[in-house]
Formats: sequence, structure tokens, C-alpha cells
Amino acid sequence: MRIWFALVVPRGDLMGIREDRRRERRAAVLDAAMEMIEEGGAKAVTIAAVADRIGASVGGMYRYFPTKQAIFVALQLRAIDTFEAHLKARLHETSTDKPLERVIAAFSCWLSFREIAPSYHRLLDESLSSVERTLTDGQAADVHVRLDIIIALCASTIEGAVTAGALAQGDAMVRTHLLWSALHGLGHFQKRDHLQPPHLRVDALKDALFATYFSAWAPT
Repeated sequence: MRIWFALVVPRGDLMGIREDRRRERRAAVLDAAMEMIEEGGAKAVTIAAVADRIGASVGGMYRYFPTKQAIFVALQLRAIDTFEAHLKARLHETSTDKPLERVIAAFSCWLSFREIAPSYHRLLDESLSSVERTLTDGQAADVHVRLDIIIALCASTIEGAVTAGALAQGDAMVRTHLLWSALHGLGHFQKRDHLQPPHLRVDALKDALFATYFSAWAPT
């Protein structure tokens, strides 16, 4: 007589295993999509192409990402998380006793992010620069909410400088958007640095940009 034993996995553990597998599969999809962007740009990414890259069926892909746009949203959120970690690390290294240096450190992160995470920088740069609306309102809102956290963190450095008396009173969010957009545009000139004289290279222009804004916002 044979006695069979059944292995019973608690329902909670089984759900946990499934969720872990789902996260791993989603991560694999995003990794593959990012590789494809690096190799051939955003246009190279399609549901079918990503499925082929990771050895999955197209039907199986739709369980994790129903559209190509959903993949891009997830990639942008991952890029924002990476940028936020970089920003917080830079602020952690900068003394709270030097309010203007903290403003410079916070906003300069956008330029240095290009060096430490070029693929993510390119992804965010293209999404912020594009005039085309490629995401639905709901998808764009998801990205906007996460990006707002970073913008608020940058604005807090300006508010800190105002509190310390290093800058005059003013709308911190308006100033944040002005500085961010100026540095965002300045970053597009970096590829010309090797053709420019030293005073027109991005690092020099960045210093001049901060000096100009700080002078305009100086206490009277």
C-alpha cells in the first residue's frame, strides 16, 4: 500500500510567492525595455519586441503591462525614484548652515544625474521636453505626482535660504520651476562643451546662472 503525502502551502504564503514572481516578471520586462531604449531609442519598444526579448508570449505580457505606454510610465517612475535617491544623497552631503549651497546642490543634481544614470536621465529628459502627449491623463498624473515630490524637495531648499535670510521673500515654487527649466535647457548644451571656450561650457554657465538668479532674489 502506498501512502501519498500532499504538501500544503498556506494560502498567505502562496499569495506571497505569486506576488514575488509578479514583481520579478515586471522587473524583467522593465529591464528589457530599458535595454531596448538604450540600443534603439523609445521607438524600438513594443509589447511584441519586449516579449521576444525576455522569451515570453505577447498574451502573457498583457498581464503585467496592458500597453506600451504603461511600460513607459513604469520606467519613468523608476527613473524618478533613482533621481530622488541621488538628490537626497547630495543634500545629505551639504551642510544646512550653507543655504545657498544647498540650493545649488539640489538643482545641480539634474546635470550630475546625466553622468551617474545616463539612460534614466535621457528618459526623463525626453519625457519632459517632448511637446507630444503620449500618455493618458491618468498615466501622466501618476508621473506628475511622483515628480511633484522632487520639485517640492527642491523648493524646500529655496524656502530654507529665505528663512536664513540668504534670499528675499518670494514664491518658492515659481523660483523652483524657473531654475529647473533653465538648468534643463542648459543641459542640452553639454554635448557642445568640447567645441566651446571654457567660459561657455556648461559648468561655467551653470555658475553664471545661479549668480544671476541669486542676485535677482537677493535681500534688499
